[in-house]
Amino acid sequence: MPSKIVERYKRILSGEQKRFSPYEFEDAQYRKQKVQLVVRYAIEHVKKWTPEQARRELSIQDIKQLKLHLVREYIEPPIEAKSEDVYYFVEFAYPYLPRLPEEQRVLWVYQEVLTGIRRHFPPLYFQSIKGEERAKICVDYMCHHLLKLPDLYQLPKIFGKTERAYSLLKKYRLKILVDTLYFSPFDMVTEMYPELSNPAFWEDS
Repeated sequence: MPSKIVERYKRILSGEQKRFSPYEFEDAQYRKQKVQLVVRYAIEHVKKWTPEQARRELSIQDIKQLKLHLVREYIEPPIEAKSEDVYYFVEFAYPYLPRLPEEQRVLWVYQEVLTGIRRHFPPLYFQSIKGEERAKICVDYMCHHLLKLPDLYQLPKIFGKTERAYSLLKKYRLKILVDTLYFSPFDMVTEMYPELSNPAFWEDS
């Protein structure tokens, strides 16, 4: 029964037992519930934190101290999580906790790339339909907040010259979009903003 997992986890914390049995999480039907019980016990009874406090304060050192690395393989990190991030342990254990909307998560990642906290975007971040949506959020942010364009109809003037377009995309860390997702800066702009696909907009660029 899943409820017995807590007793086994207590024995691990006390040193009586080194790890969970290899068969502990074999049954997929109960796996998620068991992992949630372990993480909740660690947060509520060992650290005596609220879920909200745990999401803010839980560190990789806590994960080791609480022996939660023993269940890490059963908790899939979100795509934007860095290797040292562990907040998602808490979100896994408490699914009802409010999450940041997708747009805010994307902008959080993009800001970290711009400021150098991250060296690059997460692997496969711009793949699939979801990836294209992330790309659009980043380009929107670049246009409105970094280039400070009064309107999108300025884009053809800026991106019409390929060399200049690549230079700007490199400066604002979005060159990866034309390296992996689009054929060219022109293709990127007209795919994202179909209203700019009129050739007349690009003639004098």
